[in-house]
Amino acid sequence: MDCGVQSGLKSRYRTPVLTLGASSILGVKGAKGREGESLMLGVALKMLMGDRVKYLGLVLGIGFATLLMTQQVSIFIGLLTWGANAVRDVREAEIWVMDPRVRQPDEGLALNDQALYRVRGVEGVAWAAPYFRSTATLKTVEGQIAAVTLIGVDNQSMIGLPPENRDEAAQAIRGRNAVILDRDGLRLIWSDGRDPIGQVAEINDNRIVVAGLTNALPTFAGLPVAYMKYTDAIAITPPERNKLSFVLVRATEGLSPGALAARIERETGLKAMTREAFAWAGVNYIIENTGIPISFGVAIALGVIVAVVITALTLAMFIAENLKTFGALKAIGVTNRQIMGMVLAQAWFVGLIGFGLGIGGTAAFLSQSANNPSLEGFDMHWQVIAGAAAVIFLIVTLSALVSVRRVLRMDPAIVFRG
Repeated sequence: MDCGVQSGLKSRYRTPVLTLGASSILGVKGAKGREGESLMLGVALKMLMGDRVKYLGLVLGIGFATLLMTQQVSIFIGLLTWGANAVRDVREAEIWVMDPRVRQPDEGLALNDQALYRVRGVEGVAWAAPYFRSTATLKTVEGQIAAVTLIGVDNQSMIGLPPENRDEAAQAIRGRNAVILDRDGLRLIWSDGRDPIGQVAEINDNRIVVAGLTNALPTFAGLPVAYMKYTDAIAITPPERNKLSFVLVRATEGLSPGALAARIERETGLKAMTREAFAWAGVNYIIENTGIPISFGVAIALGVIVAVVITALTLAMFIAENLKTFGALKAIGVTNRQIMGMVLAQAWFVGLIGFGLGIGGTAAFLSQSANNPSLEGFDMHWQVIAGAAAVIFLIVTLSALVSVRRVLRMDPAIVFRG
């Protein structure tokens, strides 16, 4: 009986999914409860994997779309953090005080030296330190030149140095015209990989000596970072009436940085921003004044479109080619709700596998790029994974629901027509 039904179905319709066997199809009718659900799921997965071309097409399409979305979002977030890193690298300061016209960290306008003392005179200021930040040209003894971000930190407190090997760097920088360089930026100054300690160079015709190395967070400008004492930094830069870029402030215990920043603005007329607010100012500047958001937005949108097109079209073709199989299932009493559950199970199954492949590809890319200074700080945050999972789940679910409508309206008698 079983062999006869199976043989008849094969010979009459020649559809690959009907080779599941009559025992599988008829077993669906007799099973109930959890056993029936398990059997339905098994039949659905056999149907899906029976057509390997479409199965692999769905998995690879969703995987590529996931890879494209998560990789581009991760790189985009990494670039945005670069706009905030100039502020994030100064861990001790809770408030940055600057000229009212300054919009972001790389846009310092010089303040009068008296501004430092005016800020120190505001009630609630635990300490205030000068901070110099500018772009300079470094020239090696071989004649090579490189633009660098020159930072001058307070001579006494050394506030502004990165936290890594801070004590060692602070000791080394105390020598006259001594410079601490960022390790990742060395390749832009000396491309031969030499040990830079003790190397002599020039900034604005002033002799400097590399006394140590540190690790600074990458900034959007992408320049090597050189740290000096504040007095040395302003001495070797072109003469100007004012050279103080920022005043770094910490509030007394019990006073919120936001309240102190507002008080500084009222009493000095200068612009004062909390560390978090000024870091976000760097991020917002990139968003509002560059084409980066549009470029990455297009790439991310393409990933979504690829997922929608591949998933919707492939599922539609898969269901169209298996209408007779679904008709046979309906003819033996499988309900529309169960049919819908089967199709959703198929969609979620390929969505899960494709999503896993895409996330794995992005993780592998970021892992391989971890040692590349050009991609430092590019991580895949859990929010990116969760967001991509939600998008893929929504796409495969909607594609399945749209594709299954034809099956739900189908007359089961189609399976008996010649």
